Amino acid sequence: MTIHLKYRAVACAAILCGAALFPSGRLFAQAPPGPMTPSQPLPPAQPAPQPKKEAAVEARKTLAGFWKMNADESDDPRKKMEEARQTNGGAGGGSGPGGSGGGGRVGVGFPFPGGGGNGPYGGGGGGRGMGGEDNANSQQLQELVRPASSQTIALQDAEVDSTNDHGDKLVLYTDGRKIQKSKNGNLMEIAAHWDGSQLVTDEKSPQGRKMSRTFELSPDGRQFYETWRIENSRSGSVIVIRYVYDAATENRR
Repeated sequence: MTIHLKYRAVACAAILCGAALFPSGRLFAQAPPGPMTPSQPLPPAQPAPQPKKEAAVEARKTLAGFWKMNADESDDPRKKMEEARQTNGGAGGGSGPGGSGGGGRVGVGFPFPGGGGNGPYGGGGGGRGMGGEDNANSQQLQELVRPASSQTIALQDAEVDSTNDHGDKLVLYTDGRKIQKSKNGNLMEIAAHWDGSQLVTDEKSPQGRKMSRTFELSPDGRQFYETWRIENSRSGSVIVIRYVYDAATENRR
């Protein structure tokens, strides 16, 4: 009996020593808490919005409407005129309605980069213009055939009006009236006539040579071609420059 009580006293002493060494009562370290599980599942990620597709412009049956320049499909007028000057009157391309028959396309800096000053057709250097004409007349011709970035065309009974992006207006009269020279610098009036579906002007170049331009709707009605035909100074051959315009809406960039 005495031995049993002795062992019980030793056991109680051991328990008290353990409590003194571990005051929190934790004999073993606790494992760190695991990841928290959300009470509700997260909503699925929303897909990125698809870019809005621009509605295709409807095909047109006439020249009327807003048109934007298509530089990739248009001729480079500088190259055409330079070719004519270098060859002393080469045609600078093919002929025929709505066609230019090759030639360079419009590139960086279009239209006419470097056209003034010491540019390919500008002053300086004492050179001569294309076909032997002086530089002043050559520069006037360049400015005349410079294409507009856009055109808004309206058809009326005896005239066709074209207004460009700068507000300059071209009026083509088709009733054979005598045209008076306009005193308004933003207005040009020209005699023209219909040749089937083509609108053809009757003009003179700054050198007094024959010149005309043809406005023609493409077969699919989504483009129109403005084709210049200019009689070369010496040889009498024709320089052909064609610009292509796409059917567009005015708020489209």
